[in-house]
Amino acid sequence: MEFDVNDMRQIMVDAFQLRRTDDKFTFYYDETNNIRKFYLTDDGTNVSEHNNFVLGGIVLSEGQPLPDIYTLRSKLGMQSSAPEIKFAHVAKGNFEQVLTSKRLEIFLFWILEHGISIHYSSVNIIYWAIIDIIDSILADDMFEHYRPHHQLMKNELYRLVNLDKPTFLALMKQHRYPDIRRGETANFIADVDTYLDAHSPKDDNLPSLMLKALIEKSASLPELAFLVDEEADMLIESFQGFYTRPIMLFKNALHIFDREIQIERSLNGAKFRDGSQHVNFSFSDSKSEPGIQIADVVTGFLGKYQSFVEEHSLQELMKRKNSWNEIQTANFNLLRRLIDLSDEVSNAFIHRTTAMDTEWKDEAFMHDRPPMPHLLR
Repeated sequence: MEFDVNDMRQIMVDAFQLRRTDDKFTFYYDETNNIRKFYLTDDGTNVSEHNNFVLGGIVLSEGQPLPDIYTLRSKLGMQSSAPEIKFAHVAKGNFEQVLTSKRLEIFLFWILEHGISIHYSSVNIIYWAIIDIIDSILADDMFEHYRPHHQLMKNELYRLVNLDKPTFLALMKQHRYPDIRRGETANFIADVDTYLDAHSPKDDNLPSLMLKALIEKSASLPELAFLVDEEADMLIESFQGFYTRPIMLFKNALHIFDREIQIERSLNGAKFRDGSQHVNFSFSDSKSEPGIQIADVVTGFLGKYQSFVEEHSLQELMKRKNSWNEIQTANFNLLRRLIDLSDEVSNAFIHRTTAMDTEWKDEAFMHDRPPMPHLLR
């Protein structure tokens, strides 16, 4: 099967005013928290922890060589018998424990001194699994006037779901989500409405009011557009779409992925075409591809960071940040500098699929932007 990337990529470029997507970059990739499939079970989901899936790594500009990593290996004190650099060689533990690593400081400084950019896509799997409820309702023209507020309502739905995640997952399981049968739409909506009323009874904010009004009115729909004729209980069948996004978006780039058999088999069965040319991507063994080894460390670190921000309130994040020691603060500042410099090269390098509250927390926590007032309550 062949896909012409141009129509889809132009929509993304225009919608987000993305820069330098036509450049001939070289991307190296690895992933973390790759659970491959995400589905409902009788006691919740197939995984006990709902960490963000992160696909990312490093980017080289056209003509920029990958530096010799043997110097880096030496600085990290790696034994000659170690076949490759892995994140576990650089740091271990949760995000705050990882920040205490002197090797991490050496690694981040090495990337910065060689002018290497980073890139990543981060996916909150619970958020990704539930937002089709909102999108399915808004697909009906009867709710057109709600569409400009879709992100606020998705954010509110995610916030309320997290107040009692086991109950909401059980509700989804009861209705075979995401396969809501056409005759069961009203029953599913009624149960969602009951859940929202129980967990936001005061109607004390506008997004909650909009969300609850939308849900109540949607009970009359004969079907939910994106929640019919699907596989029951299968929340995420594959993360392939997050691999294809950069391939389509950076059509003139070279994309080098770490071997991931399911994704490799799927993508090799598809051809991404730019007019008469094919977009260039490949899969390589990390042991023979130093760029993927660097991507492994970058992605492992970013995965820890994404989970840390998702799991804590802004107040807790700031409290912890203020208690860090010198090396933790230095490593965090190196990460911030690396993200800022990469974003300056192209604002398409960093892509997050998560709730707006998480985006706002990240802006305040990492970039010292003024926080949204409701995050301080």
